[in-house]
Amino acid sequence: MLTALALLSLVYWLAVAVTAELSRRAVRRPPVAAERAAWPRLSVIIPARDEAEHVSAALKARLADDYPNLELVFVNDRSSDGTGAAADALAQVDARLKVVHVRELPAGWLGKLNAMQRGLEQATGEWVLFSDADVAWRPGTLRGVVQYAEAERADHVAMLPRITGRGVLLEAALAAFFRVIVLGGRLWSVATPGSSAAVGVGAFNLVRRVALAQTAGFEWLKMEIGDDMALGVMLKRAGFASRVLNGRDHLSLDFYASYGAMARAVEKNGASAPFPVLVLVNVALVACELGFFAGPAPVVLAGFALSSFAALRVSAWLGLPRWPSLVAGAGMVLLGVAMVRSAVLCLVRGGVLWRGTLYPTAEVRAGNRLGVVPSAKRKAL
Repeated sequence: MLTALALLSLVYWLAVAVTAELSRRAVRRPPVAAERAAWPRLSVIIPARDEAEHVSAALKARLADDYPNLELVFVNDRSSDGTGAAADALAQVDARLKVVHVRELPAGWLGKLNAMQRGLEQATGEWVLFSDADVAWRPGTLRGVVQYAEAERADHVAMLPRITGRGVLLEAALAAFFRVIVLGGRLWSVATPGSSAAVGVGAFNLVRRVALAQTAGFEWLKMEIGDDMALGVMLKRAGFASRVLNGRDHLSLDFYASYGAMARAVEKNGASAPFPVLVLVNVALVACELGFFAGPAPVVLAGFALSSFAALRVSAWLGLPRWPSLVAGAGMVLLGVAMVRSAVLCLVRGGVLWRGTLYPTAEVRAGNRLGVVPSAKRKAL
């Protein structure tokens, strides 16, 4: 039994190594944009709540971007601090910025998805970029990605950011999280016609507006916990062309302030599946990452070498710290603890407490869309 576990662990790490190499070969970085006379209108929709400390700097950085035909739509989602006032002050001096204030959350909607829908209603761009408030990008990034999307005839482009975090626990857990994304996301196959592989990234989801208008829309997604991922999945299932880019040198995100902050953030996932399923999945991932230690000495040495190599390839490709590769399994334990904690809290609370609102478990499960194909398309905007 232990020998079988050890061998299974080796197979797992071999799969991580292979998928990492496939992703490295297939997923490009954003190109440098060529000069052109005219650019399509681009609306950047930024949903945010209680971001008063950072919102002014974030919006000023967006407005300083060199994209020629830019519009910002900032959605103040029921903030209780000075977020809305700070955004309004900037809108007074720059007409490219629109501010939408959400005072109340409609029944049956998650807060962020409602904010994204409200922002879309005010946007006028041919292209729409959904991006979180705490994301930063280099000048020229928007021009490069829009040009790439048009050249590829893509309807959706997601871009993976460089993630920064603070503390050894957080860095180890984040490295494990992105290994799961690379392994399970089949990033190399996202661009393949007919492939079911799809991806969505909260830091950077660029969508062709006419394509989004032909999907079931945010009304259909409104209770999906995996909101950003679900947007990409919905577009792909509707038959639209999707691409993914590695933005490690163009896009950055200060993910969480600490491991504790990450654990609190993933609480929303506690209702995404039945409690036993969430626990078993996380136990299985930990067993796969650490299982080689159950084998004889040669298997342990082979497993340590293979796990370090595979984890290092993923981290180096995404611009993550390299050192967690030496203790890869420990990072998965930390991630698993955070996920199991979210499931326990969901049981205790009877639902998910997210952005100040408690969503009952049954309501969240009924709104799951990642495993469902849209049954109808909505009318064009």
